Amino acid sequence: MKKSIKFILITLLLAVVLTLSLVGCTKTPNLKGGDPTATTYNNNSLVVSQGDYIYYVNGKITLDDIAEKKDNKYGNVTKSAIYRAKKDGTESEVLVPQVAMDSNNANGISVLGNYVYFTSPSTAKAKDGTLQKNNTDFYRVELSGKKLKKLVTLEGNSNQYKFTDEGLIYVENSKLTYLPYKGKSKVILESAGNTYFPITSTYTPGKADASMAVYYTETPEDNDGDPYNDIKCVTSTGEVKTILSGKDSKITYTIKSVECEADGAVALYYEKSVYDKGDQTSEGLFGIKLNSNFEKTQDAEKQFADSRTMGSVRYIDFATGVYVFDGEEMYIPNFDSNGLVTKDGAVVYNLLTNITQSSILTIRKEGDTNYIYYTDSNALMKVAMDESYPNNLGMAETVIKENIVTDYVKPVLDGNTFYYINSGYYNYIYKVDISNKDNKHSILGVRKDSDKAAYIKQVKEMNEEAREKHDKLIAEDLPAEELKKD
Repeated sequence: MKKSIKFILITLLLAVVLTLSLVGCTKTPNLKGGDPTATTYNNNSLVVSQGDYIYYVNGKITLDDIAEKKDNKYGNVTKSAIYRAKKDGTESEVLVPQVAMDSNNANGISVLGNYVYFTSPSTAKAKDGTLQKNNTDFYRVELSGKKLKKLVTLEGNSNQYKFTDEGLIYVENSKLTYLPYKGKSKVILESAGNTYFPITSTYTPGKADASMAVYYTETPEDNDGDPYNDIKCVTSTGEVKTILSGKDSKITYTIKSVECEADGAVALYYEKSVYDKGDQTSEGLFGIKLNSNFEKTQDAEKQFADSRTMGSVRYIDFATGVYVFDGEEMYIPNFDSNGLVTKDGAVVYNLLTNITQSSILTIRKEGDTNYIYYTDSNALMKVAMDESYPNNLGMAETVIKENIVTDYVKPVLDGNTFYYINSGYYNYIYKVDISNKDNKHSILGVRKDSDKAAYIKQVKEMNEEAREKHDKLIAEDLPAEELKKD
């Protein structure tokens, strides 16, 4: 009994020491409010919504901005720290005064239940004193800002990973690994090749769908030389499930995407190649639907593109299909009797040269018309998908003219509120209601002192024309007296 009590005390002491090593003597935030039972929207982005609050990354920095350990010391960081605010942008408070970023631009922060999950450049030093900022620390913290915990440090800063509600799944040195938030890590696959890490953009506690997993292909060792493989997944609890096997039909799968469906299912998309008489032939892009238990639904396997057109697609939903990008044309394909794509009967959109699969932010319905929102250089544009116009597209409209950072985590369009990093004003997050082109843009976060001073100087030194443009565009957060010309 005494040994058990001693063990418990030692364990508690180690936990306290670890916490102190992370936060030092800095006062830890203790935010009130927050609803861990609420549904989360826009996970894996710069701005995540849950309940009455948004959680966001306070601007963009680069690794070059972290020259010393103190530049990413807990408590020292304002820019690129994690903040919380009311949904209208008021009452911004720091949640984690530490850099939240990595070089994997597909990932932002996630909020799952009572925790916020993020990555940060490592502050460890090598034996020669070199800062290991190219390695990545993985963290989670309570909604209150308390109980910050480092989960793991990974070599490099472009690893594939997924925070789930039960554990972290990642690839390091080709090993697909599962790390429960309470327990030891285990290697799922020694040499991971084709993997797919879905984005669980919308999450309701206790109602996770099949996107809360990582999908991968594996070639069985006992395949007798036949070129086939299986599609498997590792779930949020670390369980491995086989989804499809190509053994009987000698099929090789390549996973292309896993997309959430409106009915709580997910659509699993894959390329299917068939081995026949010494030849392996790609048959195109196919898909199935899976329910929340990772079981195939009653929907039959469906073809979405052929081998020629599958290279660049935008997923819509399982029932509707996909848009294929075929040269400067975009359309939902039909198929002939041989399974080849045909445009017969399809609405073909002749795209402007600056609209590509990667530049499209979203396609959404406004009234009775679908609009394509896309970035063009540093501007946000939109164009109507309207069959009454030539090429089935209306005239392109400029929504935001300039200063949108597009080489980082994508901007967020949440309803009519557009969140973006503003390159014209020191790379902080701004927000604007795009329902009216005359609405002003306002900073969402908090400037660090040096950026605030530089911003005030910038505004004061504007000529009359530039100042008029600035005042028309920006909802100023600083007192007018601070911005008067000297």
